[in-house]
Amino acid sequence: MSDHEDPPSRFIDQYKNYGRTESALQEERRLRLLEKQKQSRQEELDAGRPGLLEEVDDAQQQNSMDFQEGQQKRGTKKRPKFVISKVFANKVQLSEWMHERPTDLENWFAVPCPVGQRCLLVFRNGLAVAYNKRGRSIASIHTKLDHMRGTIVLDCILTKNRVFYTLDALAFLQVDLVNCDCQFRFAWIASQFHEKNLAEQFNVKTMKDNRGFQLSLLPVYDLARPESMESCWSRFPAFSDDSPRLDGYLFYHKESHYVYGQTPLVTWLFPFMLNDVLKLPPGLVNDQYLLAKPTSYTGDYAAYIKEFDRLQRLRKHRPRGRKGNVLQMDTTNDDSVPDATLWEAMEAAPLDSDDEDLRPREEDAMRELEMEGC
Repeated sequence: MSDHEDPPSRFIDQYKNYGRTESALQEERRLRLLEKQKQSRQEELDAGRPGLLEEVDDAQQQNSMDFQEGQQKRGTKKRPKFVISKVFANKVQLSEWMHERPTDLENWFAVPCPVGQRCLLVFRNGLAVAYNKRGRSIASIHTKLDHMRGTIVLDCILTKNRVFYTLDALAFLQVDLVNCDCQFRFAWIASQFHEKNLAEQFNVKTMKDNRGFQLSLLPVYDLARPESMESCWSRFPAFSDDSPRLDGYLFYHKESHYVYGQTPLVTWLFPFMLNDVLKLPPGLVNDQYLLAKPTSYTGDYAAYIKEFDRLQRLRKHRPRGRKGNVLQMDTTNDDSVPDATLWEAMEAAPLDSDDEDLRPREEDAMRELEMEGC
C-alpha cells in the first residue's frame, strides 16, 4: 500500500458542489426554497390539495384522529396510556445551523428558546394534547377553551417547569397558517393569543399535585430594527430568574412558510456563537453569554458545528439499553450541569435526536407527564 494519497480525480472540478462552502450552499437553498414556495402555494390552491385543518377533520371522521393507543409495562409496574397520531407525526418544523450571517439579515426574526422538549400542542373541544416530533402524546390537559369551535395547533417548547412556550402556529381555529409567511403567522398568533386570552384559559390546575401547566408566548425580535436587536441580545438572563435556562436562538426568515421537517429558512445558534457568526458590533451581546461559552469553543464556529454534529450522530446510533457514559458535546462551562436529560436534549437545535434514543431514566421522566388528567 502506498504511503501517498491517491491523486484527486481529474473530474473533481466538475463536481456540482466541489470547493463551495456550506454557507454559500445554504444561501442558494434559501433562495430556491423561497421561489419554490411561491410556485407551490399557487399549485396547491389550483389542485385543491387538503391543508392541515382538512387532514384533522378527515382523520376525526375516520375514528378519532387515527390514533393508536398503548400502555407499556416495565416489570410489574403499569405505565400511563399514550396515543400516537399519524396526523401530527413528523410535522414539527426543524432548523439548520446558521453557517454565516445572511446577506438579508433585516428580513429575519430572532426568537430566544428555553431548554425543553419540542412538541405540537393541539387544542380541540376543550382538550389540549401535546405530541412530540413522532406524533406520540406527552401530555393531555383539559382547558377552559371548550367554547371555541375548531382546532388550534401550536409549535411549542415544553420546559421542566411545566410551561408550554409558543414558538409558532400551524392553525388557529378556521385559519390554516402552514402556507402563510412567517411574518403573518407571528403577527396572527400574537394578536389571537391576547385577544382570546389563551394563557389564562389554558392555565388550569391538574388533579394530580395541583401544579398544572401554563402557556406562554415567546418574544419575537425584528432584526430590521436596531433597537429590537439590542433588546434581544443585551438582556440577561433571557427569562426571569434564568428559569427556564436559555438554550439558544432560532432565526426565522420573514417570508418562510411552515415546513414539515428541516428547512434553511429557520436557523439556529447558541448564544456564545452570535458575535462570531453574525459579526455584530462590540457590546451588543451581553457579556454573560460570551463568558458562558464552553471550553471547547475557540471562536471557530464551523469546526465546533462539525464536531457537535459528529458527536450527536454517535449518540443517536449508540445501542439501545447500553449503560455507561454518553458522548456529549460541551455546550456550557458550568460543571454543575448534569448529563443530558429529557429536558436538556436541545430539541430546538438542529439535531436529529429522537425521543426513542432517550435512556430509561429519561423515559420515566417523560411518562410522569403522559396523559395527565385535569
